[in-house]
Amino acid sequence: MPYIDLTGTIENGMWEYGDPYPKVEITQVCSLDDCASYAEYKVNAHKISFSSSSATYVQTSAEMFDGRMTIDNIPLERLILPATVLRIQKGPRGVISVKDIERADTGIQKGEAVVVATGWEKYWNKQNFVCDSPHFTPESMHFLLDKGISLLAGDMPLYDDYYKPTGLIRDLFENDVIVVAPLVNLDRITGTRIALFALPLKVKGVSGCPCRVIAHEG
Repeated sequence: MPYIDLTGTIENGMWEYGDPYPKVEITQVCSLDDCASYAEYKVNAHKISFSSSSATYVQTSAEMFDGRMTIDNIPLERLILPATVLRIQKGPRGVISVKDIERADTGIQKGEAVVVATGWEKYWNKQNFVCDSPHFTPESMHFLLDKGISLLAGDMPLYDDYYKPTGLIRDLFENDVIVVAPLVNLDRITGTRIALFALPLKVKGVSGCPCRVIAHEG
């Protein structure tokens, strides 16, 4: 069946947002050659440390608003849902306009997800991946919000301008839109409609967490 993994790999030395978010750190704490026995076996074991916004992650409105749903109590229907794919090619600091969305739109539906493919995934782990990310304008973001979307995903690490932010993330969260970012392998999707699966670790009380994101076509 045509399942496509849209998840970036968590690894040492990968891109990061910077303070206050810590770097990813993966260390081996036990190996088959040097390990106290566990029951009758020697094992490979690792310590993995990352932030709530590492690699590909899900973020809820609890990031900016008290009392909103956290990762551990998101209904599954908010994480597994139909999505429209918008192909809007953009380079460094490219601006996504209302006209861009209108040209790419094949039928955004209320209550569903939108996945934006700009081609920015090719910069994953490059020095400018975060600061030069393509981004929306206030007008284009509110164009999507007016459509009543439930989830916004894309291959960009930022949806707002890194250098001149305009509060677009807060606008998303005010409208209780779930954010998923950044994705990879969007060029493997052949159509404009998919079933999207975005499943984070079930961690109590946090607003965001790395996740596995899968697209299903057909």
